[in-house]
Amino acid sequence: MKWLPVILAAVWLGVRWTLGLQLDVESAQNTGVLLNILFILLLVFLAISVHYRNLQGRVSGFLEDFKVCMKPALLYVLVAVVFIGVYYAWLSDDIEELRSAYIETFNEGIKDENNLANFLSQHPEEKGKTVEELMQKNRENVERNVSVQTRIMGGSLALTFIAIAYGVLAVFFWRTFVRKW
Repeated sequence: MKWLPVILAAVWLGVRWTLGLQLDVESAQNTGVLLNILFILLLVFLAISVHYRNLQGRVSGFLEDFKVCMKPALLYVLVAVVFIGVYYAWLSDDIEELRSAYIETFNEGIKDENNLANFLSQHPEEKGKTVEELMQKNRENVERNVSVQTRIMGGSLALTFIAIAYGVLAVFFWRTFVRKW
């Protein structure tokens, strides 16, 4: 159980890399996210199960159970976030593909007069700017917001929140239903 979070994070990296070669960026990304959630859920329930099997008649409290669940889940989150950084920084060109797609979609859409009028009505602060200035501002926003750093920050926040939520739910579920069997 000690090395399982690291092994699962390595499995995630291998599967994510393989999916990145096989699928489009969005599909591979969604599958990677779901795989992370599945691994966290697996670790949390495995930890609580092993913990209750090893209690041998001793009674544990909610916080002790929660702590037991969180150790492997947060270790997985830590290693998975490092692997997310490795994946996006060195193993794939997903960031560049996403940037190009977002920039190209905006540039093509803004050339149409109806789309331009719609955009300016939604963003009144941009009135008076030329189409080229709007395209340049969009490019700067995309380059700032679609980056390895944002993927790492977003991934760490999301995975930590998921680990905490599943830890609380698993302990509640285990203490309420499974323990009584």
